[in-house]
Amino acid sequence: METKIPKSRIAGVQSVMPVEVTQHRKVRSISVGDAVGAGIFRRTLNIVTYYKEAGDVSGEKAWLVAGWIKESLGRALAEQPMLSGRLRRMKTAAEGGFEVVPNDSGVRLLEAQFPASLPEFLEMVKKDKSRAEAETVFWKDIDEDEPQYSPLFYVQVTNFESGGYSVGISCSILLADLLLETDFLTKWVQIQSSLAHSQTTAVKPIFYLPSLKQDYKKFLTEFTRSASVLDRGEPVVLRAKTCLKMSPACIVARKKTSADVFLFVKELGYGDSGTVCAGMKVEIHPSRDEAISDCDCGGDLEETDDGVINKNLAFGERLEITSCWVGSVSKGVVFAVPSAFGDAKSKSLAKFIVALPKD
Repeated sequence: METKIPKSRIAGVQSVMPVEVTQHRKVRSISVGDAVGAGIFRRTLNIVTYYKEAGDVSGEKAWLVAGWIKESLGRALAEQPMLSGRLRRMKTAAEGGFEVVPNDSGVRLLEAQFPASLPEFLEMVKKDKSRAEAETVFWKDIDEDEPQYSPLFYVQVTNFESGGYSVGISCSILLADLLLETDFLTKWVQIQSSLAHSQTTAVKPIFYLPSLKQDYKKFLTEFTRSASVLDRGEPVVLRAKTCLKMSPACIVARKKTSADVFLFVKELGYGDSGTVCAGMKVEIHPSRDEAISDCDCGGDLEETDDGVINKNLAFGERLEITSCWVGSVSKGVVFAVPSAFGDAKSKSLAKFIVALPKD
């Protein structure tokens, strides 16, 4: 019997921009031959954490958290403005591909109400994890024709009945390494905690507006969210230990998957002024690609719990559970590769974030 999962009711949608206008805007180039085939418009890194604070039975805590997030996230984005930027096509057809521009268009912040208690919801997660947790994160696929209008980063704060809340993140896979390599989440949490537990704790955040969220008839229950978050692959972090020639393709062979392979490889590029800037190269390898299936590298792999596995958003309350997955992997394997640049030795220790499709 199929588990019945209620829909989250969206109480409000805001945009969060960096608190300072971004100076010296560096673009991130995206090199991809077939953007639709690679699924770059739908693929996401999703993280959701659930909290239960003792004594919070009024259900107001989540609205407070969302109010502080509006302020803390804006400060954090000032240090990493690319996350609040937009994807756009290259100016000329000869250039091909896309680029991410840190134009301060903003992150989307959604406040939602789930019509069940947190313990009841966690029971739903045990029975149907994909469908239940899809109600705690929000993602709308990037528009394939006009990508410049689509946010690349969403945050959803979900309020549960009788107390408890969750904070869910959905970030485009093209920017996922910025979350994981730059300690953005850690810095954001530090700012959030500083604001929420400062000496002015009696002062409510500017964007704390619970009185406007009491009329459930006005909730945006039909606010469209993409089905991409339902497809999920649990990420595993691997490290190439010994082989200096180890490549993402070799990793694929060792995981013995028959699915098509989508490689998201971080690479260096050069701006108009000759400055070095990071980019992303997206490759599609069919499952029968001989370069992959015949790999005999011989290098060792080490599974590690570093990086994406332990990226918790600990906002000070009691953390109930954390979940992390890569969305829309049903047609292949996604590799987010934060490759190290430098000598051969550093490259051999590069980490590979792997998400395998479900059988």
